[in-house]
Amino acid sequence: MNSSQPLLRRLLINRPLHLSTTSTSTSTAHYSSTPTPSAMKPGTPIPGLTSIYPPSKDPSNPTAPTALPRSEYPSWVSQLAEAPPTLAKLRNMKMEEATDKDMRRYLKLVRRNLIKENNAIAGI
Repeated sequence: MNSSQPLLRRLLINRPLHLSTTSTSTSTAHYSSTPTPSAMKPGTPIPGLTSIYPPSKDPSNPTAPTALPRSEYPSWVSQLAEAPPTLAKLRNMKMEEATDKDMRRYLKLVRRNLIKENNAIAGI
């Protein structure tokens, strides 16, 4: 192995992406287009923020933030509730369907496993 090559290139050469090119499923996207159900009903005061927003003495003017309808939040907020793809899903994903985000996550998980293996060998 040539150590003058960048780490990312060495990882891709030594541990290639196990992305199948002949998958039987039509789509393996991990993001759903269906809206995620709201955890709180709109208008519910958000608990735990009383130290930041003290309660108002005027009941007609509450200062504590309240939950809004899901449509009021930006689209990226809904993605926070979705679980990221696992290493097994990334290994089975077609190379053509993998986004840059998927590739970065794959490399992150592979590196994490390599560190864990090396620590196990070293007895750490």
